[in-house]
Amino acid sequence: MSQQAPPDVSIPVEQVESISLRARLHGASASVAVGSVVWAVLYAFRVIAVTVVISAVVLLPTLLFGGDRPESVKGYLDAITWGWLALNGVPPQLGSATITLVPWGLAVIPWALLFGAGRSYARRNPDAGRWQVVGGAIMIVLYVGSVFAAAQFTTSINVSFGGTFSLLISLAMGISAVSIGILQGVREEFTDRIPTLLRFVATRGAGAVLAMLGVAAIALALRLVLNFTSVLDLFVELNPGWSGILAIVALTLGYVPVLVVWSASYLMGAGFSIGPDVMVSPFIPVTAPTQLPPFPPLVAIPETAGALAWLLPALVVVIGVIWGVGISKGLNKESALIRMVIGFAVACVAAAIFFVLALMSLGDLGDVRLVALGPDPVLSASLFWILLALGITPAAVLPAKTFTRERRAKISSVPPVKEDVEVEVGVGVEAVVETRE
Repeated sequence: MSQQAPPDVSIPVEQVESISLRARLHGASASVAVGSVVWAVLYAFRVIAVTVVISAVVLLPTLLFGGDRPESVKGYLDAITWGWLALNGVPPQLGSATITLVPWGLAVIPWALLFGAGRSYARRNPDAGRWQVVGGAIMIVLYVGSVFAAAQFTTSINVSFGGTFSLLISLAMGISAVSIGILQGVREEFTDRIPTLLRFVATRGAGAVLAMLGVAAIALALRLVLNFTSVLDLFVELNPGWSGILAIVALTLGYVPVLVVWSASYLMGAGFSIGPDVMVSPFIPVTAPTQLPPFPPLVAIPETAGALAWLLPALVVVIGVIWGVGISKGLNKESALIRMVIGFAVACVAAAIFFVLALMSLGDLGDVRLVALGPDPVLSASLFWILLALGITPAAVLPAKTFTRERRAKISSVPPVKEDVEVEVGVGVEAVVETRE
């Protein structure tokens, strides 16, 4: 008995195309996922590798040609790892004392590398919004995990790194750098969602801080130039050798941002402390003597202050006036009340940013005599806000035409028209017809 063949089932063409389209989309999404994860891992390991190389380049000459050489390969690896952790802003513990005044100027290097990694990753995957978040999280986890692991497994009797500090600092650096980098990579889509007025306040506030730090950096440079002889004498006393000079230069570059923030706080009138009950301020004529570490940039710390130093806070007011003029011109269509409120908001944003910088520039150097070094964050930020608002408010309230120079109309002599030239005006065209007798 023969069986009948099953009837042919015809599948519509539209259904076949739909199935093939879903398959292609599934394959494309799978390739995007794999590529996103792979590139995130590569970018994270590139940041780690570059910072390790920088640490090795700075420390190896001192380790190889210095007086105290490590006895084994592990000693070299431990020293390079300690330098790498310090480069990433993790404070070391020397015995029972923790150095919390970290040269965070060096931490700018890994932060910039993480920022570049996030931006490059976002530009490589411009249309994959979900995978940008996943890739950013992968980079942060790998970076934080490497810093935390290095702090846990490279310890000795003399030098160690706290797990809490390493976790918190690496999280702050990783999240801030990678997030800002990814947002910068998709800048057009992100900035369009931010209100224009909010962007105006944020950029003007950050600009005011940069202007203040620029003035402080100039003042610090002038102090170093005036005391250049003392700096050279201190170098001669240290006698670091050519290998130690590289380490001192690297440490100096790391502490330059810290000293610039100290200088800015001094110019504001808040001053800064260099030990228990030792304050450096333009309103204190003579600074109490204290023992500072033999570090060349510390020569710039003023020991005395004259009567002219009382006028230094006026520099902040001048910056405020300049920023107020910019607000008046930039928001000339707004009312005076709105401009005044915007001026206060700009000063508030600038004070908040400086508060963070002052907090980062405050810490200990391990010794009992060198605790709480740096400015008071609350006092310096409050003075910055008051002085900046004092300059911004009157300039921002005034109308923009107050700062616009009116040009007087000049009377120009017109040469006489020749008699043999007749001017005829056509429809939309000016024709000069020369007539001859």
